[in-house]
Formats: sequence, C-alpha cells, structure tokens
Amino acid sequence: MTTTIQVGMLGLGTVGSGVITRWPQAVTTIEETQGIQLQLTKVAVAHLARARQVSLPPETHLTDSITAVVADPQIQLVIEVMGTLTTAKQAIVAALTHGKSVITANKDLIATAGQELIALARREHCDLFYEASVAGGIPILRTLTDSYATDTVQAVTGILNGTANYILSAMTAGQSYDQALTAAQRAGYAESDPTNDVSGLDTTYKLMILGQLAFGQHLTREQIRPVGITTVTAAQCQFAAQHGWQIKLLAQAQRHADHLYCRVAPVAVPTTQILSQVQGVQNGVAIRSQAIGESLYTGPGAGSTATANSVLNDVLVATRRLQQGVRGTALSAPVQQLPVTNLAALAQSYLLFSDLAPVDLQCYAATNQLVLTLVATGVYRTDVLNPQQVRILRATEDLQIVPIAGTVQWPEVAADREVISRAAIG
Repeated sequence: MTTTIQVGMLGLGTVGSGVITRWPQAVTTIEETQGIQLQLTKVAVAHLARARQVSLPPETHLTDSITAVVADPQIQLVIEVMGTLTTAKQAIVAALTHGKSVITANKDLIATAGQELIALARREHCDLFYEASVAGGIPILRTLTDSYATDTVQAVTGILNGTANYILSAMTAGQSYDQALTAAQRAGYAESDPTNDVSGLDTTYKLMILGQLAFGQHLTREQIRPVGITTVTAAQCQFAAQHGWQIKLLAQAQRHADHLYCRVAPVAVPTTQILSQVQGVQNGVAIRSQAIGESLYTGPGAGSTATANSVLNDVLVATRRLQQGVRGTALSAPVQQLPVTNLAALAQSYLLFSDLAPVDLQCYAATNQLVLTLVATGVYRTDVLNPQQVRILRATEDLQIVPIAGTVQWPEVAADREVISRAAIG
C-alpha cells in the first residue's frame, strides 16, 4: 500500500529550482523503493509574478504566504531553501511547532541557531535535517554522525567553499583575482556579491556546523576569526605551486589533549597531501579519527544540482521516518565544552612573500630575529614563528605571510599525560 506525504517548500531560488528540476526523478525513486508517494503541495515565494526557469508539478500551488505552507495541516514535511536568517528561523520554528519535519540547506542559520532548533525539533517530536548546509556534494554530516558514531574524531580539515577554491585554482593557473572571480560568476559558481565566499565567512559557518558534529563543540565566529582570500595574489599562488604547495582556503579544527584548535584562512598545503589536489569548485574534507585513521571525502561544493541532491536525500530519510512513526531526531552529537584556541596563536612556519630587496629583507629579518630560507625570488620559508613575530610581520606593508600546513608546534601536555607532537593535518 502506498503512503502519500504532502510536502511544502519555502523558496524557489537557485537551490529551490534545483530541487524542482530533480523532483520527478526523486519522487519516482522514493515511491519505487519506499512505497511513499510525495506530493509537492505548496511553494512559497517572495514574488509571485517573477518569471521562473523551472516548471512546477501540476499539483503544486504557488503562494507568497509562508504561513500558508508551515501552518497547512495537510503538509507533513517542509523544505526550507530561502537562504535568509530571521525569516527562515521564524518559518522553521513555526513548521516544527505545527508538527512538521524540516529539511534545510541554511548553513548560516544552522551555524548560529542550530542547537536551539535541534532542541525544539526534539521537543516537538519532529525531524530536522540539514545535510545540504555543508559541502553539498558530500554527505559529510551524516557520515560524521553515523560512520564515526563509535569513533573519536581528532581532526577535521576542509576545503568547504567551491567559489573560493575555484578562484584560487584559477589564479594558480595564471588568471588574476578579478578574472577568476568574473569567470566564477559567469559559470554560476559565485554570487553577484561574493563577499561571504571570499571573506571566509561561508567557510566559517560550515566549520561551526562540522565542529558541532565532529566534536560536540559550539564554535563562534570570534573563535575562528576567518581570514579570506582577497589579499592572496595570482603570483603567490603560482610561486607556491612551483615549489611544492597549493594555497587553499582551509577550515581546520583539531583536538589536542583536552583543547580544541580551529582556524579559517589561506594555508599553503604541501602537494604531498591529497587535500592539495582538490581543485576548482570541488570540496574536500579530511578526517582523522582514532579508529579509522585518515580519510578524505570529496565532491562538488558549488552549484544547485549537488545541493539539491543533498536536500532530496534528506527528504528520503525524513519521509521514511514519517512512515515508520519514529520522528524526533536531528543531526547532532553529544555536547562538549572544550577550551578553544585559534591556530594562529600557536608557533608554526610560514611562506613569506616580499617585494623588498634581498639585502633589506635580510636586515629586517636579523633585526626581528627571523630565520628565512630563500624559496624563489621574493619568496621565503620562515622558521617556526611565535605569535609576536607573526604580528610584527603582518604589520609590515611590504610583507605577506601564509601559514604552512603541518608545521604547528603543539603545546606540551601535562607530565602525567601523553605528550602529543603530531602536527595538524591539512
């Protein structure tokens, strides 16, 4: 016997259009494999008269009322793909309060209010799934909650923004920053306002979500202190690539003893590390855990298709749980309260780029007790620098430094505990 579940959706932009495009195939698969017939009953949009590039199913009603979707007693499942904060939160709260399971791709909202919404979903015995909020083409959230459920995650390092990675890859291949950004926008990989992508804010939100699931830790923007890619040049990317590194915008979170260290910043990744080979709009997430060891998960990170596919996979799980009557869970992990420190506060080595004459730079280095090794004209590798030395270098207009992955000097653990000296992956 086929069960019919009515679905509502909020938003019909890039991701919403991707969901509609893939809807017929997904509905057919779910009906054939699960015996569940999905009906997309209502879709709420901000502007009813706006031209659409996708055709809605014949049974779907377009409305400009969010309430008409979240309060409809016939709708059991709501897909939220509006991409706002306040309005989306109000809509999700209303949907959960009305007893509806919710699927969202809203990384900003889950990063900042996820714990509140998860708690509400549990109280209302509804499901809240958000796999599409991080690395749309990689099922990384469910992998963390399911495949690592009995394991202990020690480090997560990721390339989590396809737009930024596309730009850095293009600059490495010879394009300027402006050329690479324009190409990304023309290809649909970057928004007309790419600020969140290139500033590292988008990556920061995603790391906040990963931190919750990998470590049970609530991270904040202030702790992560994102550094974007806007000051990275094509020449720097090319020099690095010619001498054994790829500059990547990395999201890093690593546990050392009973402390968590995190960062979002451009990092020079040695080409000996597989993560350095993640190019273009691809995303990559490297996980190190106690039982499994090192694992790498890759997939597309920009574009509507991959994100829509993750949304629809969550729809499949949610509909199955509706049919079974076992709702009331969300992607989550046991909460921990570890002290958090930014990785920039630890001693490590850097690539240094300088337009200063070599003799002037060596004089500067001697004055500030820096040890520099020449890599190429205008490019040096520093010895391990302490935070004070880093602050001095960053304040110098003629110099730019990029941390080198795997060179962090970890603080020693108390004498009665094991001393861990392994450097950070990624």
